[in-house]
Amino acid sequence: MVFNKTEEQEKEYLRQIINIINNSVNNTDKSVKEHVDTLQEYKEYLWSNKDIDPHEIRSMRESILRHFATGESVIDKRKRLGKILDIPYFGRIDFTERKEGSETRVLYIGIHTFYDPGKKANLIHDWRAPISSMFYDHELGAASYSSPTGEVEGDISLKRQYRIRKGQMEYMIENSLTVHDDVLQKELSSNTDDKMKNIVTTIQREQNRIIRNEDTQTLIIQGVAGSGKTSIALHRIAYLLYAQKGEITSKDILIISPNKVFADYISNVLPELGEETVPETSMEQILSGVLNNKYKYQNFFEQVTELLEKPTPGFIERIQYKASFDFISQLEKFILHMENHYFKATDVKLTKHITVPAEFIDEQFRRFNRYPMRQRFETMTDYILEMMTLKHYFKVTTTERNLLKKEIQKMFAGNNDLQVYKDFFIWSGKPEMFKTHKNRTLEYADLAPLAYLHVALEGLPAPSRIKHLLIDEMQDYSPIQYKMIQKLYSCRKTILGDACQSVNPYGSSTAEMIQKAFVTGKVMKLCKSYRSTFEISNFAQRIQANEDLEAIARHGDAPTVLSFKNPEEELSAISGIITTFKKSNYKSLGIICKTEVQAQEITERLKSHTDKLYFLSHQSTAFAKGIIITSSHMAKGLEFDEVIIPQTNASNYNTLIDKSMFYVAATRAMHRLTITYWDKPSRFIPFPNPYTRQSTPGNGNNPPAP
Repeated sequence: MVFNKTEEQEKEYLRQIINIINNSVNNTDKSVKEHVDTLQEYKEYLWSNKDIDPHEIRSMRESILRHFATGESVIDKRKRLGKILDIPYFGRIDFTERKEGSETRVLYIGIHTFYDPGKKANLIHDWRAPISSMFYDHELGAASYSSPTGEVEGDISLKRQYRIRKGQMEYMIENSLTVHDDVLQKELSSNTDDKMKNIVTTIQREQNRIIRNEDTQTLIIQGVAGSGKTSIALHRIAYLLYAQKGEITSKDILIISPNKVFADYISNVLPELGEETVPETSMEQILSGVLNNKYKYQNFFEQVTELLEKPTPGFIERIQYKASFDFISQLEKFILHMENHYFKATDVKLTKHITVPAEFIDEQFRRFNRYPMRQRFETMTDYILEMMTLKHYFKVTTTERNLLKKEIQKMFAGNNDLQVYKDFFIWSGKPEMFKTHKNRTLEYADLAPLAYLHVALEGLPAPSRIKHLLIDEMQDYSPIQYKMIQKLYSCRKTILGDACQSVNPYGSSTAEMIQKAFVTGKVMKLCKSYRSTFEISNFAQRIQANEDLEAIARHGDAPTVLSFKNPEEELSAISGIITTFKKSNYKSLGIICKTEVQAQEITERLKSHTDKLYFLSHQSTAFAKGIIITSSHMAKGLEFDEVIIPQTNASNYNTLIDKSMFYVAATRAMHRLTITYWDKPSRFIPFPNPYTRQSTPGNGNNPPAP
């Protein structure tokens, strides 16, 4: 007999569960009040009895700390129960283990576990629990899950999905597939919000494998645009925090994210899943920290801006060279060259009668070759003085010791990082490959190799306490940057991105290049694109083809290409589109320009036409909902219900990097995409196209000749 066979029975059961949870909430509230009252009593007792015995004070303090810790735990439980009340569960499976006498287990699955002390049973199972994996991995019929005692095999006889909001069941669907397509379509068709949300209700089988992978040291996720790779990576973090509780906490995880806006955009996901927010940083901050923040440097955004606005062949060539494996090989050879040629020993007159021979000093430099070169000076000094005192029977003064160490240090030609780096390019016969900007500002591409040389000479900083490193937008980092990350963080890593979405194609990495840099890396692919409608995905594929991309069959309006006579007409039309957007059910509109300067200009021009515009710059720290105007670079990783890409003129979009920016902008759109241009269109606009119509105001849909 099926438990809760009908939808009405399921709704009644949901009401019962909510009543049980409410009772638990009330009990928790009482417990919180009791702890608060007890702490207040202790506080008043200590305040009014200042002359009590020190032992009693110590005992009271220990009691206060215990109550405080317990109280915090109860408060956390109260927060969790509050979230469960809104959406207690989203799925159900009926599972029968294949062993004699086994009864069918009815398993309701939600974001958090809920244990009922009265029934002494879990009424709701956490989506991360091993038994819950069957909900994502199996259809009706044979199924299994991993338990501490081994693989448990059985059969799933029923599978359901629910949409519950604010404790009310909106619908229930019988599932015969792995997460029913109807539910996925409903979720994907909904409008986006101001922050990224959790996707536990629609996790697909291939995504679940990535989330629950605990074996791979370095997991590299190549995911096409809209495949949910960032969300999956965050769910993976939440899973690891659950599966490895006691071994790892949110403070032990670090995210390398592209910018502060993106970090804010994804900040909701982990708290929604019941975990604390994870610390985040940038590649520049890490590398500059290795160099003790001594140098001015161009950041990644500034590098991309230069490539878009005023690129020179030399600048592009320097970036390409420093993003090659040959460059790393040359650096390694140069480090060996320094080992053999940068230390020139000379005699040191230690006292009036004692001289340390150059040959003996050189021998010690070679003896301590297990140390980084600059770290040897201290050890060499101590060893040489020890040998000298044994030989000459004299007592070394501090002055003599400091003199010897200083003289040894002077024998080494590699005491200045920047000079050594310049020497490298002269040694390799490519002095033109190093160039600083005004005020001796380093190019972004020089930061990682300079740090690499610094570590080779000085040694690594203190070992990192990070136990799991998450790197997003992996394609935007070069092999030398990954080599540095490998040196600094020996922990497990999750690295994700899309080679087709590089905002700097001259210095980017593919999954295979990253795998080569880490040696131990395993590549897993996410090929289904869920974000955009089929029509938008098809349009983006015609800008820049990605053979791996498989667009989900969710249909919508065809992307629109609008042609205008001049910028004023284009701006007026964009203003009209904004007016239409405001009357629609859509919540977010992204106007995505090629550069930040263009985005700022169009923001100023549109202010006289409409209000409530948000300009998102590289200095912004938070994501705002509504109408966003930004650059392709800043839009990467974000998504909008509707997207407008203005100024797609031939003169504005014509280089390899422009093409990448156009692709990134187009793939941000979920439901509607509009392309506008005046004068001649960019050669990257994919028309004629059965999924695109080209319009000219007052001219219907008759396309002018491109």
